[in-house]
Amino acid sequence: MTTSPTPARARAGRPSHVARALRAALVACLVAVPLAACGGGDAPADDGDRITYGGGDEAVVPPALADVTAPAAADDRGGIPISAAGVGVAGEGDVVVDVYADPWCPWCQRFDEQYSDALMELVDQGGLTVVHRPLAFLDARFGGTYSTRVVNALAVVADESPEHYVAVLHALMAAQPPTDEPAGLPDEEIARLAVEAGVPEGVAERFTAVAATPYRVTTAGGGTEERTATSRVFAPWVAAATHQAGLDLDEVRVPTILVDGVQVDDWTEPGSLTDLVAAAVAARG
Repeated sequence: MTTSPTPARARAGRPSHVARALRAALVACLVAVPLAACGGGDAPADDGDRITYGGGDEAVVPPALADVTAPAAADDRGGIPISAAGVGVAGEGDVVVDVYADPWCPWCQRFDEQYSDALMELVDQGGLTVVHRPLAFLDARFGGTYSTRVVNALAVVADESPEHYVAVLHALMAAQPPTDEPAGLPDEEIARLAVEAGVPEGVAERFTAVAATPYRVTTAGGGTEERTATSRVFAPWVAAATHQAGLDLDEVRVPTILVDGVQVDDWTEPGSLTDLVAAAVAARG
């Protein structure tokens, strides 16, 4: 995967490598999940990966957000709103910027580097809510669990230490490992980066907490059955939020940026998104 400059939504005939990677993952699994999940196979029980929803089982039916426990700072659509009133609070009447991003996506890293500080400055001035929508699409493509592990960690921060959410997100994006290293950063490094960003050590220790979680799989006969596997505490929410993005958007690419519900394609032009958002806030008065 390369990070050569190509817009998030590729120009005609020139899809970005990130878009191609995500499309492959979606074709392989996520586009189909409203009807049925991928594959089929035996339940992993506690022999699964102990990280992802379903523990690495196949044919897992994605959960609905209404059926899982969300972080305290999350909204009902799988996002973490950030406004002048704080993390977890959407400003009434604010311009809303939705950022759909996967922590393993190089273009998402570039977006964070290019716009995080500027958007947070606008948030602090009032009139703007940024909703970060963390996704774990790319685990399926790159053959690991890194996206789920990071989004689960972000969910723990959003639940127990939301005032540090933006700093932790920025630190993890900056430390993003290459996509050809499927193991990603070890859990200890994720925790260390979070603690350096201000998260209490006791909160960071919960990044690897697990729980027995019920889930459903599609059976060979076309029905479903319930199973149980061990997974990270917020893995069900990670799976549900990722699935919700596929329901909310006509086509999911990472990053996908919306300003008041309208997709912004050419954010790669320096300052273009900041100017657009600032103008929208000013027009809103």
